[in-house]
Order: sequence, then structure tokens, then C-alpha cells
Amino acid sequence: MSLLQVSSLSKRFGGLQAVDNMSFEVRAGEILSVIGPNGAGKSTLFKMIAGALKPNSGEIYFDSRRITGQPQHIVAQKGVVRTFQETTIFREMSALEHVVIAHHLQATSGAWGAFVNSGRSRREEEAIRQSAAEILNYLGLGHVQNEAAKNLPHGYLRALGIAMALAAKPKLLLLDEPFAGMNPEETDRAIEMVRGICMRGVTVLLVEHDMRAVMRISHRIVAVSFGRKIAEGSPQEIQNNPSVIEAYLGREDDELGI
Repeated sequence: MSLLQVSSLSKRFGGLQAVDNMSFEVRAGEILSVIGPNGAGKSTLFKMIAGALKPNSGEIYFDSRRITGQPQHIVAQKGVVRTFQETTIFREMSALEHVVIAHHLQATSGAWGAFVNSGRSRREEEAIRQSAAEILNYLGLGHVQNEAAKNLPHGYLRALGIAMALAAKPKLLLLDEPFAGMNPEETDRAIEMVRGICMRGVTVLLVEHDMRAVMRISHRIVAVSFGRKIAEGSPQEIQNNPSVIEAYLGREDDELGI
């Protein structure tokens, strides 16, 4: 079943056509990766899906509802939640506090209830902290939940960013280069983490440059170049696609993980 449909999506910045007539779908329960050289339009595409940019033309449907051009917070409320290339953190706050803050976007008691310290607000806060702890435990961060973010290694910070996104209870999780800057051990751990998230019922759409990781984790791959889709298929089909190999300058072993 299709969860996300992107149809004839285009975005221009002045004379630059960043995304050009892009169409694809994301099926419920899969991990779909979008790959392409630098400047291929991947990040612009992600921003349009997440609601951070409005397309010049085309349509985006999520769960059979049109979300084209809707604000980012509305798109997130409907279940499309994005992480970022750079993890934005409050350095002195603990990992647990970060995820608690993310949960508060979903809180229902309101500012007045919190102000008067109502019973509903107290129950909600307790449930939020419990949920935050459960997410951190699931992602392997339970042992550092009270550690200040400034003391966490790079791989843990990436996982913390994903934990904050999961606090918003996404149906579709958009991961923006989740393996960037990781050593092989961190990458292996992150791959298993993303697979586990998918197995728990969250569909995953990711943009990534680490082709070895992409080939290991993806059910399907969409390859883009100069804003256009040039190929779509299984990892094996993408590895053997002449247009993809040409886009990566023929360096199959270095770029495509072959």
C-alpha cells in the first residue's frame, strides 16, 4: 500500500531547477532511500515533503491526503516527521530532557494546565518522561539518558536526533543523512537501529551518501541527478543501472559500494 505519493514535483530557485518533475511513491512498511551526487536536489526534495519548502508545481499526498505546500508543523502533526543533517541540541541538557521537550509538541493539557500544575498536567508529564525513557532504551541510549548532550559521541547524537523525531509518533520518518560522519561500528549500529524502527511499524524515507549503508538497508532506492529521477528499483537494480553509474562518474567500487 502506498503511504506517500510524490507526483510531478518541481522546485526552482531563480534560474536553477533544483527538482524537476519528480514522481515516486513510498510504500507502507518499507525503507526507501533517495541517492544522488551532491547538488542532485535530494535535500530540496526532502524539504518539500516535510513542508519546509513549497513546490512550484506538482503534488504530495500522504496517507491519501494532500499535504502539498502545507506548513511543516501541520505535516508533522499528520505523521511526516523529519530529522536533520546537523543535530540541533541544547548542549547542557541531558538526553532524556531532549526527548521530553520533543514530546511536549504532542502534549494536550495546554499552557494553563501546566501553569496551575493540574492533575492532568502532572499525569501527562509523568507519561512523557516514561515514554522518553522507553524510546532512549529502545535506541540503545538508556545508559546515557542522564548524560549532558555535550558529552555524547557523534553516533549517539545522531541517535538522539532520531529519538526526538520518534517522540512525535511519526508514521513516516524522514532521515536526512543518518550515517554521515560515522565510523564503521557506529554505522552498523545505526543500520540496525533504523531497521528496528521500520520493524516497529514506522515507514522510513532517507537521503544518504554512504552507498554501502544504503545498499544494506534499503528495500528500494530512487536515484536522482540534476533534479531528475534517473532510476528506481531494488539495490541490485540500482547498482547495475548504467544511468546511475554514469551519474557517479563510473566509480562503482568507491561510490556505489559494489
